[in-house]
Amino acid sequence: MSAEPAHRMGRWAGRVFSWSFGLACLSLMLGGVNIVIWANHWYVAEQVFYPEVDEAAKQGPYRDIAQMLRSGNEALLDGFVWLGVSALFAVVAAVLGRRRRR
Repeated sequence: MSAEPAHRMGRWAGRVFSWSFGLACLSLMLGGVNIVIWANHWYVAEQVFYPEVDEAAKQGPYRDIAQMLRSGNEALLDGFVWLGVSALFAVVAAVLGRRRRR
């Protein structure tokens, strides 16, 4: 009788480990994608929107630059949040994986 609850706990821990590992990988990818989006927005704001040649154009598109940088900063913040979530799921998966190996 005492072996059955331990077996159930092992199966439960295995499922939580699998889900935690999968969610850690997924949130790691989402964090990476959001950081790439931030880098893209920063590059476009610096290289495309910022006028370096035409002096008359320097008075104009600053609102577009600000919107581009704002959306890039939001993507950066989202990326860091997703990386934090990934770390949390990775810790859960590591703890459960270590317990399953014992």
